[in-house]
Amino acid sequence: MKFSETIAKMKGGQNLVLCHDQADSDAVGAAYALSRFIGAEIGVPQAVATHTHKLLEELQINILIGPDPGKYENVVVVDAAAAVQLGKSMPERFWFIDHHPINTLQELAQGGLYDPVSSTCQLIYRLLRELNAPFDRAIGMALAAGIMTDTINFHKGDPEAFRAFGEILELCGLTYEEVQRLYIVDERNDRGAICQAALDAKKYTFGGYHVLVTRIDANIPTFAARALFDLGADVSVVGFAKGAEVEIRMYLRQELAEKHHLDAAELFRTMPGMNQGTAWGYALFGGYRAKGELDVLLKNIVKRFEELLG
Repeated sequence: MKFSETIAKMKGGQNLVLCHDQADSDAVGAAYALSRFIGAEIGVPQAVATHTHKLLEELQINILIGPDPGKYENVVVVDAAAAVQLGKSMPERFWFIDHHPINTLQELAQGGLYDPVSSTCQLIYRLLRELNAPFDRAIGMALAAGIMTDTINFHKGDPEAFRAFGEILELCGLTYEEVQRLYIVDERNDRGAICQAALDAKKYTFGGYHVLVTRIDANIPTFAARALFDLGADVSVVGFAKGAEVEIRMYLRQELAEKHHLDAAELFRTMPGMNQGTAWGYALFGGYRAKGELDVLLKNIVKRFEELLG
């Protein structure tokens, strides 16, 4: 049986679409579009990523935190590549849809759709078109947002990503600016904080690659890391501290990740002094949360890149 037929048979059942922890817009967008077709609740193990909040608000998406997969007839895991990304919400029986270059979940799944393209939202779009599913502005916004973020605002991407994005805009009556607006910092104070973080950033060059490291005074390290990345950093690292609580975000240039076999999330998991925190992400983006001294952690990150690239 084709996977599209399996998905079609889920309609009307007790369904859960499960995202990886710290779900980004690709995960949330894919989950929302699929849930609209089959009728499903959307869940994450613990939290969604900060940058997805505008998308959640725009589409009024309700997310279940820490759902029990055993309560559902069908569970579809989207945009997750490994069991560690699902934590205690890891289901015993599930289907999966994913795009990551390395995926170990497929060995455990009942079946699914796997293709290492630029985003999971591309795969959902492909699947829904095959099923002649109806599209509206909300579904289009969700899918377009996922493609935009996982191509890092089209700094990278395969031909299907660009083609699908354009088709979605046309099909759903959207504009590029409407989707991009989801990821623009609106508050003047926040924009000022990003500017100050960029001005305060320290630049290190290891092996010809530019590593920018800074801290920000507002709890938007993802947006600041993205800004430094867009300025030209090969590695952008931004930290935020509130009391003992520390948040760090990292973007890696694809060329760097591929040439040196680096994975942003794995770097956080194996970084000296960072084994007590929670890390998430994938090869080109990583997030880290813990209690600790931010300056010490940032110095450890710089030292690690010096060892890897110097």
